[in-house]
Amino acid sequence: MRGYILVLMLGLLPPAAMAVDEVVVLPQKSAGEIAHYPRLVKFPDPQARDRVNEIFAHYDHKQSDDRRDCLQQLREQHLQKDKDSFYTSIEVTYVSRRFLSLSVNGNYYCGGPYPVNGATAPVTVDLTQGAEVDWKKMFKPGFLSGADAKTGETRLGKLAGLYRTRYAKIRKDKDDQECRDAIGSEGFLDVNLRLDRAQGGLVIEPQLAHVIQACDEDVVFSGNELAPYIADPNLQADLQDLGASSHAKH
Repeated sequence: MRGYILVLMLGLLPPAAMAVDEVVVLPQKSAGEIAHYPRLVKFPDPQARDRVNEIFAHYDHKQSDDRRDCLQQLREQHLQKDKDSFYTSIEVTYVSRRFLSLSVNGNYYCGGPYPVNGATAPVTVDLTQGAEVDWKKMFKPGFLSGADAKTGETRLGKLAGLYRTRYAKIRKDKDDQECRDAIGSEGFLDVNLRLDRAQGGLVIEPQLAHVIQACDEDVVFSGNELAPYIADPNLQADLQDLGASSHAKH
């Protein structure tokens, strides 16, 4: 399988000091009953590279454990495994000198009333730190939903409002008041985030209950839209670069 090779120019340096760094990630895509998380094959900081690869190795082991547990549950219920019993799709959606994002989607049936389809579990790693991104630290307080520090009460963040506004525009031609009501409820508290080069921004993936999964819509926000809420300068820089490259394509 071909790798994901990206050569990046450090535009913040003066022309005389311009440098080129190569970042190599393999594989770009993997899917099946046993899918493989990629590895950072080449990176300027070998220690950061090794830490990132430890993260992906951990996810490989977790996927293997989850698959084993799922198939064991089928056996205990005297159910037969088929091609849809456990399936994972992993794809590199963004890589720079700063961040690496993966889209991870799973379908599985381990017994019970219904299967799980389209379960998302994206992973974004801060390559400069060699650690998985803590999104709450990427944004200013109050942007993401969470528990109030004083009362412990769960509060919707500003992202929920931004998402609802965009959602209403996406679904405006559809007769689905029930979906709009569901998105407006506290069911929107759980969201996944990842960077996506092809889509030109930060992808928001809401985690909805099974009964309203048909209401699911992924929404992409640009760096300009998120600029007032971003706390991390590296995230701001990458989102601005994404916006610039997206405009250049058009």
